Amino acid sequence: MDGQQYELTTNMEHQSTLWHTTPFGMVFLCRILEKALADSGQNPVAHFLAGELLDFFACILQCFHDGDEMEHAEALPLFSDLLKEEYLWSEEYDEEEDEMRYEEDEVFPDDLFYSFYYYSWQAVKAYQDVLEQVPAEFSKPAAEVLELL
Repeated sequence: MDGQQYELTTNMEHQSTLWHTTPFGMVFLCRILEKALADSGQNPVAHFLAGELLDFFACILQCFHDGDEMEHAEALPLFSDLLKEEYLWSEEYDEEEDEMRYEEDEVFPDDLFYSFYYYSWQAVKAYQDVLEQVPAEFSKPAAEVLELL
């Protein structure tokens, strides 16, 4: 499971940078966390996964707070705005075009980039009630996550 976990988390967060996939991934990871917490008493894999997800959520929320303390654009008005065609990259990968985007520092518009952080935070915030009712063995990592909401 470590390989898949690494693959998933590095495509959502790398060196405190969140990506376009992060808010969408957080929606699904919140659902997975809820199920893992419910099954953690009987299933050692669910128990392990719940602990790992809580740690990852704390990381994502810390990234949000770090970015939120800096000057930033407003988030896009709606979560669904992240899927507007103007913000999506071509399905056909062009390495040269990708390199140019980074060299010219025009990777993402400011409002879109901040939205990666804002809507990732919102995804976890929507599950606050789940985080407030975790089994006792997860109370400390859940409290750390709740503190960041």
